[in-house]
Amino acid sequence: MKGPYPVEGNHHVVVADKFAAESVYVGADLYAPGVVQADPDIRRGDRVTVVSERGHPVASGEAALQGREMEKRDRGTAVRVDRPTFSAPKVRETEAYRRGWVYSQGLPSILAVEALSPEPGETVVDLCAAPGGKCSHVAQITGPESKIVAIDRSAPRLERMEARLRRLGIDWVETVHGDARKVVRRLRGTADVVLVDPPCTALGVRPKLWVEATYEEALGLPSYQYSLLRAGYEVLKEGGRLLYSTCTLTPTENELVVERAIRELNLEPETPVLRPARRSGPGVVFLPHRADVPGFFYAVLVKEG
Repeated sequence: MKGPYPVEGNHHVVVADKFAAESVYVGADLYAPGVVQADPDIRRGDRVTVVSERGHPVASGEAALQGREMEKRDRGTAVRVDRPTFSAPKVRETEAYRRGWVYSQGLPSILAVEALSPEPGETVVDLCAAPGGKCSHVAQITGPESKIVAIDRSAPRLERMEARLRRLGIDWVETVHGDARKVVRRLRGTADVVLVDPPCTALGVRPKLWVEATYEEALGLPSYQYSLLRAGYEVLKEGGRLLYSTCTLTPTENELVVERAIRELNLEPETPVLRPARRSGPGVVFLPHRADVPGFFYAVLVKEG
């Protein structure tokens, strides 16, 4: 990734929602669903500046739609971005991506799966599977002879995950819609490997224009995160391995959740430190100010006999 570059100022302005603005910030085109507001006199081909809802200029480019169309459409490109704040390769526009040879994912997420070391033929249960990065990585390592069950409580996210799996040519993952804590009752004691990547405050996600997580969220989420980790423990066979991971940096959601599991459940930490991660209690942490990576935490736990 290169930058930051100054954003070209233009008479015409398009306002993007936070998620879209953060993607445009690093070079993605702006799509119509991400448009919050657009100058009504914008015409196709006009130079426009894309800003966030809080007024951060993130990129400039060429309008692909008229201003009123940008606000009304629920699909299609609104602005073709050519001068973002940061530039990165547009992986999704490559032939390799279209053929299913590529899945774009952060280095810490990749290393977390490598630390788990799934093996061909193992039974794998992913409790919070969507959008599918870690699950598809595991599937490619273990192959079609493995049994993989992917659970998520969000039907739309699960549908998008299924589309990604189809693009990657992975047709041996069983997807299940529902609360993982209830679904796993029929899977108790069957899994060699369990992945628990629960909802979190996401403070480590990059790029980020601003943070909306609250102190109350950081204190309230750990009980839910622990309940998912406990459900994962119930699914494991004796000797099975559990990966707990988050894309945040608060100890209440990371180290303290894992330490509670070690204290209250029959789990032992066996967490490999894969650089640029650093040891942090029973797990490891990736620090953005120490290495050019997203903030991230993972721990590998083994169910003792």
